[in-house]
Amino acid sequence: AEVIEEVVVVAPEAKGFMSCAKDEKKPGTAVKEHTKPKSAEARQMGQKLVDSICKGDSKGFCGSLCPDMKKKFTSKHFAQCHKQLYDKMGKPVKGEFLAELAHPVFNISVWKMTFIKEVPGKKPEERQALFQVVTGEKDGKMQLLGFGFI
Repeated sequence: AEVIEEVVVVAPEAKGFMSCAKDEKKPGTAVKEHTKPKSAEARQMGQKLVDSICKGDSKGFCGSLCPDMKKKFTSKHFAQCHKQLYDKMGKPVKGEFLAELAHPVFNISVWKMTFIKEVPGKKPEERQALFQVVTGEKDGKMQLLGFGFI
């Protein structure tokens, strides 16, 4: 059983883009009803998140979240985090799937996000960061359980 409580984000410029699901009935307790989903479904969910970040699409991003996360990560929060990310890293231009990490319960995918940062008086800079997406089945339904820049 896994305890799902928080996601640690290493990249300070992206600290707002993180969240995870909790068992609201018993915070900090093991969530046992999760089972590992099929990779293709998990990858589609990850692709929707990275595409939404690149487009600045708060509705698409927040629409992918499980009910627990929707309470905490609203469209307003997305807009604030997206602006913070844009200011520090530049415009997000693409997200590429890199790898699926081995885990017995969850599907953890890692994505390479590419940004273009406009620098006054210089050629635009390309910057990259890693984005993690955690999915799993809860209550018989595939759900996004966590995400964040790492």
